[in-house]
Amino acid sequence: MNASSQTLQSQGSPILLLAHLLTAHPDLPAATYHVDNIVPDHLYISLHDGDFGRFEEWRLLLGLGVPVTHIFGESTWVDVEGVVQDVPVRLTGHGTAAEVAAYVASNTAVAA
Repeated sequence: MNASSQTLQSQGSPILLLAHLLTAHPDLPAATYHVDNIVPDHLYISLHDGDFGRFEEWRLLLGLGVPVTHIFGESTWVDVEGVVQDVPVRLTGHGTAAEVAAYVASNTAVAA
């Protein structure tokens, strides 16, 4: 489908998921949300403050799996993808290399 021929309705599923989360879990930490017209049925959620406790709260609530660590130059982040209420979701947490390493180490220790 051509992105210019899409309507707001084509983005309805991720928007409705966000509305549900707002209603059911209003105390979730604030994040950055992205829904676009290129992949209209996906929801992207990002946390940028390096507080991986907030990332973990979102991850557990959404029932997402184990995140993958990424390093690109000075940028370090973790992300995890899954499907929530039939909506593909990507959750991303950004932080310093030390913050990401501490988060990964704490999750590795819990899993062991």
